[in-house]
Amino acid sequence: MCKIGYLGPAGTFSEQAALYFAQSCPGELIAYSDVPELILAVQSGALHYAVVPIENVLEGTVNVTVDILAHDTNLVIVGEQVLPIHQCLLAPHGAGPDEIRRIVSHPQALAQCRHFLRVHFPDIPVHSANSTAAGALEAKNSSLPVAAIANKRAAEIFGLNILMENIEDQPNNCTRFIALSRQGVGATGRDKTSIVFSVNNEPGSLLQALAIFAQLDLNLTRIESRPMRTQLGQYLFFVDFEGHAEDKAAARALHLVKAMSTYFRHLGSYPRSE
Repeated sequence: MCKIGYLGPAGTFSEQAALYFAQSCPGELIAYSDVPELILAVQSGALHYAVVPIENVLEGTVNVTVDILAHDTNLVIVGEQVLPIHQCLLAPHGAGPDEIRRIVSHPQALAQCRHFLRVHFPDIPVHSANSTAAGALEAKNSSLPVAAIANKRAAEIFGLNILMENIEDQPNNCTRFIALSRQGVGATGRDKTSIVFSVNNEPGSLLQALAIFAQLDLNLTRIESRPMRTQLGQYLFFVDFEGHAEDKAAARALHLVKAMSTYFRHLGSYPRSE
């Protein structure tokens, strides 16, 4: 039976993404309390897949995900799903907005609602939780009138009242989730490839690497840098581009970039989100 892990408890956006991936691999969904534990469970063989967030429209890259992929595992991405993210302010029944004494949620969700919180709750302390659903659970169990930022499903699961809907600062808010596994998947004709690499700290070295994709007519969909963890000024570059490692042009690009890199890892080729 397929075991799919997600950032829990039930009621998170990660669970929604996991339910999507479970359509092609029916089995058991298992909640984990944090992203590192979840990803390393696939590495150890306890899970077949881990579904984790990797980037958000408002807050950018989920650093913990990309850092673990680059430094701590040899897992590959086998799928992606982009979910619209609509946040709600939830509170126990009977507690109105004027009675709220604390607001809790995942740091990404809090950041996505930064303007809303500043305008409507400027003097209310805000605290972080491991997930949006964990924040909802805290609001349910607290002896104080605590509100949580989470989705509608969390309100149903934890018996909370929806005080306000769609409180995210931008209406086009969405998060990209990826599925990680120990084995890759074949080409579908509508694929994306992810890599991470580093180049010598010399003039034009990064430009030369990126020019390879242009020369092979491969469209870059994402490029981001992260500290290499070796010394100040050394960076890893995360790149996504259209195509699969089995495609002739993509395979050529992977070969050329790897040849000029001081560090290189193919993070996977997988079907692009619809």
